[in-house]
Amino acid sequence: MRTAVATALAAWCVMPSAWSANACDSLGPCAARTCRLDAQIAQAKDKGQAREVAALERQRTDMVHCDDDGLKQKRKMALDQAQARIDAREAELRKVQATGDAAKISKAQRNLENARKAYAEIEHSPL
Repeated sequence: MRTAVATALAAWCVMPSAWSANACDSLGPCAARTCRLDAQIAQAKDKGQAREVAALERQRTDMVHCDDDGLKQKRKMALDQAQARIDAREAELRKVQATGDAAKISKAQRNLENARKAYAEIEHSPL
């Protein structure tokens, strides 16, 4: 039974990338990540990118040790760190605003916006 499911999953995940990306998202975190790697490997093979294929296959091999809870925990840690950077940038902006230096305020605002973008990327990226 497990072999049949694995075979069906492998065949399903090697479909064209536009379709497989959506199909992979409906799976659990580790299975979805494996599915996306399989699709990327197929694309890299089609394009003749040997180094990319080798790197992706190493990542795929490491998925044997994948744990759904571990991925969720890593994501939570990354989000917590990104939020800490946002908090630090907000504090920096408040401090600089008190000085009234327009150039420093502008720089602090850019830093804060970059920190918010990084948080959003982590939040919206697949596990």
